[in-house]
Amino acid sequence: MKRFRLYGLRRNPFDTFSHSHEMADRKEEWKRTTKSLASAFEDRSPRFFILLGDYGEGKSYTLEKIYRWLSRTKKERTGVFVIYVKSDVLYQRPLAIMESEPRWQKFGLNFITRVFDNIKREELVAVLQKSNLKEFSSPYLKVFNGIRKNEDTAFRYINGDKLTTAELKTLGVRSGLSDSAQGIELFFEFLKVIQLAGYNNLLLLLDEFEYITSVLGEKKITQILNTFREIFDSFGYYSDRLHGRMAKPIFVFAISPGGWDRLEELEESARKKTGGGGIAPFMERVQKRDIIRLKPFALEDTLELVSLRLSEVREKKLEDAYFPFAEDTIEYVHSVSFNKPRNVIQYCGILLEDAIEEGLAIITAKDAQRILEKYGIFPTSETEVAQQTRRKV
Repeated sequence: MKRFRLYGLRRNPFDTFSHSHEMADRKEEWKRTTKSLASAFEDRSPRFFILLGDYGEGKSYTLEKIYRWLSRTKKERTGVFVIYVKSDVLYQRPLAIMESEPRWQKFGLNFITRVFDNIKREELVAVLQKSNLKEFSSPYLKVFNGIRKNEDTAFRYINGDKLTTAELKTLGVRSGLSDSAQGIELFFEFLKVIQLAGYNNLLLLLDEFEYITSVLGEKKITQILNTFREIFDSFGYYSDRLHGRMAKPIFVFAISPGGWDRLEELEESARKKTGGGGIAPFMERVQKRDIIRLKPFALEDTLELVSLRLSEVREKKLEDAYFPFAEDTIEYVHSVSFNKPRNVIQYCGILLEDAIEEGLAIITAKDAQRILEKYGIFPTSETEVAQQTRRKV
């Protein structure tokens, strides 16, 4: 990383794989997000949140920030067990278990087992060790006790693996997880267990939800959404019987505006055909107040993003917060970024690497245009017009 010392940097700060950076802008959205979630944690009913943002606008980053916010403040914010469910839960390989249901009708089972798979093993062990199971009655009691003891067989069971007859007997269950009803039953038993550990809420963060709208047909989409709707509705049934002895599920679905539009179109189409049904029951459970939109980046947001990233790896503080970029260089990067922070980060990373190879003392707007065009990154006619207008002003 010595080469970055040319610009007084310890390394290239413009990585796109990590979300462990300070948030540029998004103050308004972040305030609304945390306020809405805090309200949901105090509420008695489940909530479905929709995080709307186009590709590269920061949906994954926002989910990661929510996860870190709650994970870091567990002592102060006890009562929230948070799980970041990655996108592969929607399209991972079929489970190696009994084919008692068609592949997509088994989505409920696949989803629940993938949820468990997305919880760190040590975290599952820790939460089960906090739970007092002495008077707890459940068909999965031995499974939960196995997790407390960090036993492989118990983890393989909740992850949907195929077990031998002897292994199943050890866990006190007759068969492996084989259908969606059984998977959802296990999920609700888990909600009871974590409540015993002091968690009143289970927050599920689900990324790239637009996948289901981009490659799946209406029937499969309906099956998936009905799984979430069933979890939402079933909580009321269980909650009435258990009188608060179960953690409440809250979902945050990150989806592109195009994906959300597709769901609304399917809902409208179903209403015209049947007067309801289809995906309408799921959509009706999403309150308008729980739709959070990430706005496109403005120029001042891009400037803040670049200065923040550079400040993280400065060898010493400089008066010029943008060095080695000229300010109009960042303006040019913004003009070709389509107002997306991911593009800004990627393009600045390219410019920094190439500028070091060329030995540039400072990266000018002309340098940026030349280098980015080398990689096929050009301004659109709209951004060119905007630049010309800004120059005239």
